[in-house]
Amino acid sequence: MQRDLKEALKELTPLVPPQEIRERAARFQDLMKKGEVEKILLFHPPDLYYFTGSTQEGYFFLPAQGEPLYLVQKYAPRAQVESPWPVVPLKSLKELPAHISLDGRVGTEMDLITHNRLQRLSKLFPQVLWQDVSPLIREAKGVKTPWEVEVLRKAGEIVVRGYIKARGLLKEGMTEMELAARIFLEMRFLGHEDGESMRSGRMEGFMGHILSGYTAAFPSYMNAPLNGVGLSPANPTGPSLKKIQRKETIVMDFFATHMGYLTDMTRTLCIGQAPSKMREAHKVLVEVHRFLKENLKPGANTLDIYNGVIKIAQDSPFRDCFMGYGDYRVNFIGHGVGIEIDEYPFIARGLEMELKENMVVAVEPKFLFPGEGAVGLENTYLITPTGTETLTPAPEELWEKHG
Repeated sequence: MQRDLKEALKELTPLVPPQEIRERAARFQDLMKKGEVEKILLFHPPDLYYFTGSTQEGYFFLPAQGEPLYLVQKYAPRAQVESPWPVVPLKSLKELPAHISLDGRVGTEMDLITHNRLQRLSKLFPQVLWQDVSPLIREAKGVKTPWEVEVLRKAGEIVVRGYIKARGLLKEGMTEMELAARIFLEMRFLGHEDGESMRSGRMEGFMGHILSGYTAAFPSYMNAPLNGVGLSPANPTGPSLKKIQRKETIVMDFFATHMGYLTDMTRTLCIGQAPSKMREAHKVLVEVHRFLKENLKPGANTLDIYNGVIKIAQDSPFRDCFMGYGDYRVNFIGHGVGIEIDEYPFIARGLEMELKENMVVAVEPKFLFPGEGAVGLENTYLITPTGTETLTPAPEELWEKHG
């Protein structure tokens, strides 16, 4: 039976509701007016998805007043199905000035634009003074809509089921990569889309951390407490070919993605009884999350949250190993999640941000012990009117597999 593209897409893939996309643009136009931004031209795929419902290659044009345009180089017929906006096919970037008029101050993603792209756009629109609207975009994306919350709940269900499956798969002698591959296969069957987008860092090829024993404490390039060894210098992070042994902690810091939205979760496991140091350190992490559940609420200052967590860690015997050690500590404990893994808000040293209802934040306290291993406990929390809802409601204890 033959199917055209429109029929196939509607049969095989869900779409972002058109009204959801329209309301996002309308809210952002209000932000543009307050920020005195007359027009924006965006190209970053996660931003295209947020504002159009599609990630087809091209540009999203939005005036502070009036109708947007989605100018698509490839593949316009698919974009026409996925997006509620008028789609303009482009054979070449040179055709842009024929469809949109730009002069004066125009916003784009200056934190992401390459020199080559900026030069090409500047030649096409010589009267434009480009300004950065990425902070405004991140502000808009930081507060989730009811539809986004439901999508994130689904992603949370997938990651929790992946963790429960991992407990059944775990056995001595299997490699970190084997365990990771088996878990992610199961999660794919549940609808996990794979892939993770990070606005301000490198995440290429990242499949999450499944790290055992000493590998969990090795630093690498990633701005995160956990890095691992990976499989080669080309991708020097994540699970390796190390075999999992008894009585060493296994830290699972991984995510699930549903309709482009991700939830992040960390749990700690062990085959047999974990070392007493690891058990005691994990108790501190449970205390941290008790504090978080009591204090993550609308109106809270993220710096107060950060300082409260740091105090708990500093009052413990493991203060020198919290979120890394020596010169390899990271200066945050939490980050917003959504389409990207580094959305607003950030819970970080010296940074003040106000928590708002329907923000979604992953908080990931960890202790790393060089040469020995690590323990971690991370949840993705939805900020509700009265506190938090855990979107990753898996058992939080350090799980030990006996027998």
